Amino acid sequence: MNLEQHKTKIIQKVKNIQDDNLLNQIDTVLNGNYVVAFTIEGKPLTKNQYVSHIESISESIAKGTKTFTTEEVKKYIFSVK
Repeated sequence: MNLEQHKTKIIQKVKNIQDDNLLNQIDTVLNGNYVVAFTIEGKPLTKNQYVSHIESISESIAKGTKTFTTEEVKKYIFSVK
Protein backbone atom coordinates (compact mmCIF):
# COMPACT_ATOMS: atom_id res chain seq x y z
CA MET A 1 0.00 0.00 0.00
CA ASN A 2 1.45 3.37 -0.98
CA LEU A 3 1.23 6.55 1.08
CA GLU A 4 -1.83 7.97 -0.70
CA GLN A 5 -3.75 4.71 -0.34
CA HIS A 6 -2.85 4.57 3.31
CA LYS A 7 -4.07 8.15 3.87
CA THR A 8 -7.31 7.43 2.03
CA LYS A 9 -7.92 4.32 4.13
CA ILE A 10 -7.40 6.29 7.35
CA ILE A 11 -9.63 9.14 6.15
CA GLN A 12 -12.44 6.68 5.43
CA LYS A 13 -12.13 5.21 8.92
CA VAL A 14 -12.20 8.67 10.51
CA LYS A 15 -15.29 9.63 8.50
CA ASN A 16 -17.14 6.66 9.99
CA ILE A 17 -16.30 7.42 13.63
CA GLN A 18 -19.36 8.27 15.71
CA ASP A 19 -17.59 8.61 19.06
CA ASP A 20 -16.90 12.27 19.91
CA ASN A 21 -14.30 11.32 22.54
CA LEU A 22 -12.34 9.31 20.00
CA LEU A 23 -12.44 12.21 17.53
CA ASN A 24 -11.14 14.53 20.25
CA GLN A 25 -8.28 12.11 20.93
CA ILE A 26 -7.40 11.95 17.24
CA ASP A 27 -7.52 15.75 17.04
CA THR A 28 -5.21 16.01 20.05
CA VAL A 29 -2.67 13.65 18.48
CA LEU A 30 -2.81 15.41 15.11
CA ASN A 31 -2.23 18.76 16.82
CA GLY A 32 0.83 17.38 18.60
CA ASN A 33 -0.53 18.08 22.07
CA TYR A 34 -0.85 14.53 23.37
CA VAL A 35 0.14 13.11 26.76
CA VAL A 36 3.83 12.20 26.84
CA ALA A 37 4.51 11.91 30.58
CA PHE A 38 2.96 11.91 34.03
CA THR A 39 3.89 13.80 37.19
CA ILE A 40 4.74 11.85 40.33
CA GLU A 41 1.18 12.61 41.44
CA GLY A 42 -0.15 10.91 38.29
CA LYS A 43 -1.20 14.10 36.49
CA PRO A 44 -0.86 13.72 32.71
CA LEU A 45 1.42 16.16 30.92
CA THR A 46 0.99 17.05 27.27
CA LYS A 47 4.02 17.54 25.08
CA ASN A 48 3.81 21.33 25.52
CA GLN A 49 3.40 21.06 29.31
CA TYR A 50 6.30 18.62 29.55
CA VAL A 51 8.64 20.88 27.58
CA SER A 52 7.64 23.84 29.77
CA HIS A 53 8.23 21.73 32.88
CA ILE A 54 11.72 20.70 31.74
CA GLU A 55 12.56 24.30 30.82
CA SER A 56 11.47 25.51 34.28
CA ILE A 57 13.65 22.84 35.92
CA SER A 58 16.62 23.92 33.80
CA GLU A 59 16.05 27.55 34.79
CA SER A 60 15.89 26.60 38.48
CA ILE A 61 19.15 24.67 38.23
CA ALA A 62 20.80 27.60 36.43
CA LYS A 63 19.71 29.84 39.34
CA GLY A 64 21.41 27.53 41.83
CA THR A 65 18.72 25.13 43.00
CA LYS A 66 20.27 22.23 44.90
CA THR A 67 20.54 19.00 42.91
CA PHE A 68 21.45 15.49 43.97
CA THR A 69 23.53 12.78 42.36
CA THR A 70 22.11 9.33 41.73
CA GLU A 71 24.24 7.96 44.54
CA GLU A 72 22.93 10.59 46.99
CA VAL A 73 19.34 9.71 46.07
CA LYS A 74 19.98 5.96 46.45
CA LYS A 75 21.64 6.49 49.81
CA TYR A 76 18.69 8.57 51.03
CA ILE A 77 16.05 6.14 49.77
CA PHE A 78 17.70 3.10 51.29
CA SER A 79 18.28 4.85 54.62
CA VAL A 80 14.66 6.02 55.10
CA LYS A 81 12.61 3.65 57.26
